[in-house]
Amino acid sequence: MSIRLLSPAKINFGLRIVARRPDGYHEIETIFLPLDLCDDISVDWNAGPEIELRVSGAELPLGSANLAVRAAQAAAEALDLHRGVTIALHKRIPVAAGLGGGSSNAATTLLAIERLAQLTLPDALRHELALAIGADVPFFLNPTPALGRGVGEVLTPLSGIPALCWMLVAFPFGVSTPEVYREASARLTLPRQESSIAALLGPSGVVSRPPNDLESVTRRWHPEIELAQAMLHDLGAKVTGMSGSGPTVYGQFESRELAERAAVRAKAQLPRGARTIVAQSPASEG
Repeated sequence: MSIRLLSPAKINFGLRIVARRPDGYHEIETIFLPLDLCDDISVDWNAGPEIELRVSGAELPLGSANLAVRAAQAAAEALDLHRGVTIALHKRIPVAAGLGGGSSNAATTLLAIERLAQLTLPDALRHELALAIGADVPFFLNPTPALGRGVGEVLTPLSGIPALCWMLVAFPFGVSTPEVYREASARLTLPRQESSIAALLGPSGVVSRPPNDLESVTRRWHPEIELAQAMLHDLGAKVTGMSGSGPTVYGQFESRELAERAAVRAKAQLPRGARTIVAQSPASEG
């Protein structure tokens, strides 16, 4: 019996650093928006005792350095499984792009193995396992528009958010998230009060451009990010920004048709290796 699930990307619509923590992490506030840009994950039993990962669509580590493998190991231990599992992962989400692909793969693998084993972890334990793998992983256990606090694991669902269309510019390079946070936080006076970042999205859509404390650092390292944002603005984006620590840039458009037209026009203006992706974030209940 094979279990197949979609593993969605996300964008961070704004990100503020609120405090430094003794463990090296940072307290933040951000808006998580899931996208209909998805990887495919299938899990099935295999004849051996080991966890095997097969990847197509990208070059990724196949051992415990891969978050999906770590999620499978955690699920097998928590569920007391004594059988081997094969994970087939087909990548569509750009790697190391600030879109949460690895975290999503981990959460989706955790949920898929529960279904494969026909067992259910307690919600608190599932959340604990997800957080031990990565700060963004808990969001993908139930990927709906949410305000994220703490290191991103304290999630408050956002109601009344409409479906929104996005055009993404994904660059052919990654950035070091810890280095971006370290340099960005060194410029801030911390701790500081939380803000009303959730008010930047409402029933009518985007209210204003969100702040991202990480953006100035990544833009300084990679000036093409600022150029891509200017291009998106010129192509009609209502608002532009960078997702998380980057380097992916987003523009929000009134419709998918307008976003797709912008993507076609953008291709001639982008540096070699950059990709355009049109995606939609879903409406939230309420």
